[in-house]
Amino acid sequence: MESSSGSKKLLSLLLIAAFAVLAYVNYTKRVQLATELKKLSVQMEQLQTGNSPQNIAAAKEIVDKVRKHIVIPTGVEPTVATIVDVNTLKARNEFYKDAKNGDNLIVTPTRAILYDPDRDIILDVVPVQLTPQAASSSSAMMKK
Repeated sequence: MESSSGSKKLLSLLLIAAFAVLAYVNYTKRVQLATELKKLSVQMEQLQTGNSPQNIAAAKEIVDKVRKHIVIPTGVEPTVATIVDVNTLKARNEFYKDAKNGDNLIVTPTRAILYDPDRDIILDVVPVQLTPQAASSSSAMMKK
């Protein structure tokens, strides 16, 4: 009779352990999904508000400040984006090593300019080649 009592206790402990593991897995998946949802919400907001009059004016103001430091042809309409997730960018590209959230990326057909508006300095410049389609679709990235 004692062996069946011991096996019931063992079975109970195994069930409790299984439920604990299941609860932990569900919690971690939930946290991961919440994080992904937040990132997607930020991206969606950027796409939806990218070309509002306030964003266009803010982009023009940023480009005017950058033009005090580097020549950007007046016939060029650069794309301006505000960095909102610098750690992801740093992990993908060395260009962003000195950047922080809130800095600006100004992209022209020939170069990308990383600008710190708080210190009013250009952090880095790299050459780029944009196709006309990529340039027009990336203008929706403006966040301000």
